[in-house]
Amino acid sequence: MSREIHNDFATLKAFLLEYKLSHLIVNESFNTFISQQHKRYFSYLTFIAEIQNYVGITDYCNVVSTTQITFLKESCSDAGISFFSTFHGSYKSSKLLLRSSIETFFKGYFLDLIADLDKESSMYELFKRIKALPCCSAGPTKLLIEGIHGKYKLLCQDVHTATNLNMVNLSALNYFPSFDKDEAKKVSDFSLSLISSYLTLLSLKYNEQFHAFHFKNRKIIINSIQRDYRPIINNVAD
Repeated sequence: MSREIHNDFATLKAFLLEYKLSHLIVNESFNTFISQQHKRYFSYLTFIAEIQNYVGITDYCNVVSTTQITFLKESCSDAGISFFSTFHGSYKSSKLLLRSSIETFFKGYFLDLIADLDKESSMYELFKRIKALPCCSAGPTKLLIEGIHGKYKLLCQDVHTATNLNMVNLSALNYFPSFDKDEAKKVSDFSLSLISSYLTLLSLKYNEQFHAFHFKNRKIIINSIQRDYRPIINNVAD
């Protein structure tokens, strides 16, 4: 091992020994971003925890399968890891994970309508096939799908570093990433919008199950659903 590599590895170990995030807690911008994202992510976790109790139960119009819940849980996990990555300033990684959460969410959500959707490797074809479904041709589902698709396209700009704005500038290539208010806001905006759309779609599709959730959990979830759809979701099963 060369002296340069050895010295750099020693620096890395020293950094890890001292690594902490406690200094960020006094940053009001940081607290605002993690508070907003935590509320939305916790709501997603709550829905997943509830809906998995109804896997395979055929008493409802829309039955959630074991394979579907596996994909939905993966989508929730992607969103959670994205959230965690923002603590460390890994904003591009956060956006890549949100992009992944869209794919896993759609596969879980639509697998009962498109039996081989879990085998689809092309996101272009995935969106094309989903949008061709009758349930996605009009109404709230169509609007929500189009909104998520729009977010996916924006996230792809970071995947492919489409412009200089999406590339990590040389001046930002420090030894480790750090908190940046503007970048944190971009990730937060994506995360808040996507999870809200996920929860709205889930609550519309599995509305019967939603009304059987514990009332405290329903309240947690409804507060993270897109505001325009809350009356619909609250009343569909009544």
